[in-house]
Amino acid sequence: MVLVYIDHQDNQIKKSTLEAVSYGAALAAQLGTDVHGLLLGSVTEDVSLLGQYNLKNIYQINDTALSGFDAQVYVKTIAAAATKVGATTIVFSHTQTGKALCAGVSALLKAGLVTGAIELPKTDAGFVVKKTVFSGKAFANVAINTAKKIVSLNPNSYSITTGEGTAEVVAFNVN
Repeated sequence: MVLVYIDHQDNQIKKSTLEAVSYGAALAAQLGTDVHGLLLGSVTEDVSLLGQYNLKNIYQINDTALSGFDAQVYVKTIAAAATKVGATTIVFSHTQTGKALCAGVSALLKAGLVTGAIELPKTDAGFVVKKTVFSGKAFANVAINTAKKIVSLNPNSYSITTGEGTAEVVAFNVN
């Protein structure tokens, strides 16, 4: 299962999250699995509408410990949620928040990590992700050989695709 972290600020979902969800949905289709979202806290928008980006479920964790951004608390919560739902691949936006979280989640889950991805991985012979290096002046293809994988997607590198439908919002707890 592919799990996408739903990044938000000032109670609004970020555009980079929509790109990550579209990327996650395409990756899930490529891997023959489902894509789900993880929302820590709440937003003013109707998050079930993220189903139009092919999310099946959105696991929403509302906990007072998540009221202010604390990377250590978020990392532990994301890792626990990913384990509980059985996620094998986690997608983050390569934003300030995503960068603060993906390495810690990777360490806790012992997952391979590629940051700054710019396209879907090649899965015909493993799991190889193309990413930017040297401030975007060059590219590298990086293989992830672990059972669990984490990819952070560069903003504006993947187009947002929409369809129809709604996602089921599931109140979730990792305790």
